Order: sequence, then structure tokens, then C-alpha cells
Amino acid sequence: MGSPSAQPEIVSEHADVFERGETVADWDADYYHPIAERLYDKQVARMLERLRVPPGGPVTDAGCGPGVHAIRAAKLGHRVEALDLSHTMLGEAQRRADAAGVADKITFRQTDLTTLDIPDASRRHVFSWGVVIHIPDAEAALSNLARIIAPGGRLALHLTNSTAFDHTLERWGRFAVRKPLELEQRDLGPGCWYEMNDERLWVWRFDLDAVAAFLARRGLTLRHRWTAECSEIQRRVNGPVRSALLRVNNAAAAMGVPARCSATNLLVFERTA
Repeated sequence: MGSPSAQPEIVSEHADVFERGETVADWDADYYHPIAERLYDKQVARMLERLRVPPGGPVTDAGCGPGVHAIRAAKLGHRVEALDLSHTMLGEAQRRADAAGVADKITFRQTDLTTLDIPDASRRHVFSWGVVIHIPDAEAALSNLARIIAPGGRLALHLTNSTAFDHTLERWGRFAVRKPLELEQRDLGPGCWYEMNDERLWVWRFDLDAVAAFLARRGLTLRHRWTAECSEIQRRVNGPVRSALLRVNNAAAAMGVPARCSATNLLVFERTA
């Protein structure tokens, strides 16, 4: 275990933004505030429990990014197969795993979820956290993730939610300043391109009922769905206001705010056919 597998660098039409070092720094600033980290600690542990990963058992992180959740899983004693499209992200994930003292528990490998090179029905415990939301061809990625789940195995997805109250607030705000967001409607929900570090970044707002139906046609049954983060508004503000909103967000998640009104959801599917 340890360093990313040596192989030719994979290139994808939506990969450029993930190869920028600035993107790693931006995500650290946006997502990994110490208050938010406490929420992720609880949510990742809950996700692994509902994936039914046995103590010390293997789990696949499909889209590990800078490795934060792969490291969480490793610290909980699991052996982690960490996959990502980006060479830059894998290098950062390796560095962080080394620093955390869990590099011996994680195997890093570069691959593209839309052309996933893993045999059918070969994995029992897989999660993909905040990754499919940035893949324009989500149908290909979800089909591959479903394909690799063994009978009785489980897949956890952390996804954006099109019915979130955040989007209603955003629509009101944009209407007030006359800057409507141009969303592209697709079968699995709306989405749009944003500019990030001089590159394009696709973001889905998934219709999670459509996602569940899509995976049901591929033999996966939805077993659990709950609020991951109630709101993402805290990422647009700074200072004491942000800290206060993060605490409210953590409390809302702990109270079990209905998933349908929350910004991001965690869903766990089981292969039953």
C-alpha cells in the first residue's frame, strides 16, 4: 500500500480543474473548517456503519480527492482502496496519508469513474463522496459504480439535492439582483458550469428520486437516505458568521433535518439483483 500506482496519466474533458493546485487550496478553505471537520467525522463513521464494512474490512473510496475521507476510514481501522481521476489530487492525498500515519492502510490509484477499470461484482463496500456531482456524464459513473458492487454489497453516495431550501434562497436572491442562474436540465436533474481557477467545473443539483430509480434499474435498492449537510451557505461567508452557520449546520444534521430540504444527502444502496 502507499504511493499511487505507476501508469500513464489519465486525461478527461472535465479533469483540468482538478489538476490545479489552487483547487486543493480552495477546497480546504471551503470545506475543511475545524467545525465542519467534526461533522464529517460523524458522518463518515455513520456511512461506514451503514455500508456494513466489518472491523478492519476493505472499502473503496471512489473519487478520493485530497484523501480526507479515505484517511478517516483508515483511522477507523479499515483498509482503503482510494481512486481518483486527478494526478494532483492523488499526490496531495498521499502526502496527507503519510502525515496522518495511515499510508500503510491506503492504496492509491488513478482511474476515471466513467471508464472504471474494475471487474464486475468485485467490491462489497464502496463510497463516493461529493464526486459524481462534478462529472457531466454522471450516468456513466453511476453505472460503473453499480456494476462493481457484488451481491449483498453496498454503495454510498454523497450527492447534492435539487429540492434543497438553499436553492430557493438562491433563486430569491438572484431574482432580487436580476442575475438568474442558467441551469441545464438533464435526466438526473439540473446542473451548470461554473468557472474555477480559470477552468470549468460542472455541478449537478441531483433529482435524488431519479438517481434512485436509475440505480434501481441496475439492481441497487435504496436502503438509507439522510442529511449530510443542511446548508452550504456557510461557504459564502467568513468570520464569526461562518462559524455560527457551521454550528447551526452541525446541529441540524444531528437533529435529523429532513433530507429532502437539505443541501447534500448521503444515500446507501444495496445490490439485491
